[in-house]
Amino acid sequence: MKVSKAVVERLREITNNKNLSLYKLQKDSGMPEGTFLSLIYGDRKGVNLTTLLQLIQTLQISAKEFFDSPLFDESNLDID
Repeated sequence: MKVSKAVVERLREITNNKNLSLYKLQKDSGMPEGTFLSLIYGDRKGVNLTTLLQLIQTLQISAKEFFDSPLFDESNLDID
């Protein structure tokens, strides 16, 4: 799985657990809609760390908590 897809899956997982829509996450983060949608719909090859940290902060979790998921196990990721 590509890293960007794992990030989106994790965002969906966390927002679902928090009963939060992706739309609300985007609005609360103050991120431009185009930037957010290109991340969610896979229009980008990678994920900007600053963008990701902005979303993690909005979710009020730590980066460690975000990445503590089987989605980010090295054996599951395609980083090429």
